[in-house]
Amino acid sequence: MPGMMLAMTLALAGLLAACERTPPAAPGAVPVRLESVGSRAPAAAVSLPGVVAARTESQLGLRVGGRLASRPVDRGATVRQGDILATLDPIPLQLAVQAAEAQLAQARSALEQARSDVTRNRQLVARGAIARADFERMETAAATAAAQSRAAASQLERARTDLGDATLRAPHDGVVTAAWAEPGQVIAAGAPVVSLAYAGELEIQADLPEHLVASISPGAAAQVALLEQPAQKFPASVREVSPAADTTTRTFRVRLTVPGLDQAARLGMSATVTLPRQATGDTPAWTLPLSALLQQDGQTAVWVLPPESSRLELRPVTVGRLGADDFTVTAGLAAGERVVTAGVHRLDAQLEVKPWDGRLP
Repeated sequence: MPGMMLAMTLALAGLLAACERTPPAAPGAVPVRLESVGSRAPAAAVSLPGVVAARTESQLGLRVGGRLASRPVDRGATVRQGDILATLDPIPLQLAVQAAEAQLAQARSALEQARSDVTRNRQLVARGAIARADFERMETAAATAAAQSRAAASQLERARTDLGDATLRAPHDGVVTAAWAEPGQVIAAGAPVVSLAYAGELEIQADLPEHLVASISPGAAAQVALLEQPAQKFPASVREVSPAADTTTRTFRVRLTVPGLDQAARLGMSATVTLPRQATGDTPAWTLPLSALLQQDGQTAVWVLPPESSRLELRPVTVGRLGADDFTVTAGLAAGERVVTAGVHRLDAQLEVKPWDGRLP
């Protein structure tokens, strides 16, 4: 998709450039409009929109599945550790406990009978009143009954645990940031019911464009300003850069630690993140007008006029940012090189050219 958007943008730029009035050529050489690489002052810093978020946020669910009976909290609710966040319909789980209790009682009764048989017949087998094989079968039956009793006890313990897990409680003080299930809905075990932002340290989250992500690393200095208090600047540092891009926006999530933010901000507030150019470590990104860019053989390129030459060179370049009127080049050009900025789709390497002096006939 980004490649298709780039191709469409370049096609539109070509049409617009074709509509411009190109200076008439003097005899023998075609005048071309040139711009020196680096003549446009680079931005002193990179500014990104950000949002105040909790450093720790979790999706919480129930360990057992069933019909959601209640969810007494909504988005934005402040909760304390141990508060009830949701409950399941307890009846099926209560019935499971009752069934497990009955099975355990039955198993214990069978065990008691088996042990009684062994005790009663131990002296008889010693006197030879019953066969040794019959007595051994009684001992085996007692051992089996003991194992079944232990299994029934474990089943009852699990049923009681499931009944206890039918209530979802807050594991920490915090704020409910999302609700994923409604009362009456049947949910699977482990399915998210609410999201909880833990109370405590806040952070700023921002999305970094692709052309900057390779050069920024944890620890980079930054500055943060809340939208409602733009004059107050908070020093910050990059805590984490996501290792993978968002599949929709193709940006990388950056998390910043901001000392003192807890007292000045609330969850969800908007902010501006400023990364000084030296902090990003960004390689030189030369800015040129969009009319200089063309696409040929699947590559983005510009026309360059070498020094002391009247022949153009088609130079493949790597595009960083593509804007409405300009773009940045992150690789392929050097400072001071002269780039053609108009009529690029009507030029070729065999054409003799000369710099246009800006005068019209």
